[in-house]
Amino acid sequence: MVTRGLQHSNGVASYVMNYYRALHGPEMRFDFLVIDDVGSPYYKEIAGNGDNVFLLPSYIKHPLKFFSLIFDIFKKSHYDVVHCNVVNSGVPVLAAAAAFNVPIRILHSHAAQNGDVWWKQLRNKPFSALALHFANKYIACSHKAGDGLFGKRKYRIIPNAINISRFRYSEVARNKIRGIENCGDKIVVMTVGRITTQKNPYFIVDIIRELANSKVDFRFWWFGDDELNGDVQRYAEKQGVSQYISFKGSVGNVNEYYSAADVFVLPSLYEGLPVSGVEAQTAGLPVLFSDQITRETSMSVLTEFLPIDDANLWAEKILLDRHYDRSNYIRSVVSDSFDIRCCSKQMIKEYSISM
Repeated sequence: MVTRGLQHSNGVASYVMNYYRALHGPEMRFDFLVIDDVGSPYYKEIAGNGDNVFLLPSYIKHPLKFFSLIFDIFKKSHYDVVHCNVVNSGVPVLAAAAAFNVPIRILHSHAAQNGDVWWKQLRNKPFSALALHFANKYIACSHKAGDGLFGKRKYRIIPNAINISRFRYSEVARNKIRGIENCGDKIVVMTVGRITTQKNPYFIVDIIRELANSKVDFRFWWFGDDELNGDVQRYAEKQGVSQYISFKGSVGNVNEYYSAADVFVLPSLYEGLPVSGVEAQTAGLPVLFSDQITRETSMSVLTEFLPIDDANLWAEKILLDRHYDRSNYIRSVVSDSFDIRCCSKQMIKEYSISM
């Protein structure tokens, strides 16, 4: 399993671990190739299962070390499948897998586009072409993600499934977390995701500013961390809204926070199919998505897709959605198509079909 980082509040990491837990067993073992390691709470769990985590440096900064490690890994181990969840950094891994005759080489698309801005997309085109060349199976989390990377090539859609029982709404968890956070009757809005350009973090701050202007008593929980964390915090200070925001970073009990919050927002510039959106809907949260996100993400009547050029509109919708009563929320709004127990069976087929 090839990925870039395994942190909490990272959608691809959540996807990887959800499928790993569902599939791992005596007949199916996993090794992880983690590129640009920044540490992970999952390493102990993986090692405890008897599986390996290989930490790879940046192939741009340390190309010789990167290629040497990959060569040694494939030389010493026999793999039936290489499942690559990154495009650019995955090229040398897929190339090595092809050179060592790994029979199933999967390239998995998790995003609707390969780059935040036009020049990155242009730069990444050759890498995408090489990744497509060395892979021999293609999987996507949504049609938008598949069409964006694979074009007219045949690919299989396997959703970003979750452990539904873990994310169902819990009144106990709600009362517990709101007590810890000293929320009282305040409206609590939350988002989950890496703080990068893709997630549109400055617009989120603009939404918070509009909420503050409405004079409503609220708090904003922000889960995730990445390259723009410091810049976004400074922007929040400049807008005079820092006191409303709690930057949570990565936590292991985000499922409890979904139950404790009142509204979930995700105004991303683009997505494949956000895991956090599935989790939030499973918890019965009203969810506001960017209209740039595929409608395949919507699994309940609690979702709405909004333009990302009007922060005031988002604030107004949040104030309307806050009155939703979840006390009688019993069953999951998510269908079996997003249940990891069902989706893992689809993945087994992809791992076992002879090429």
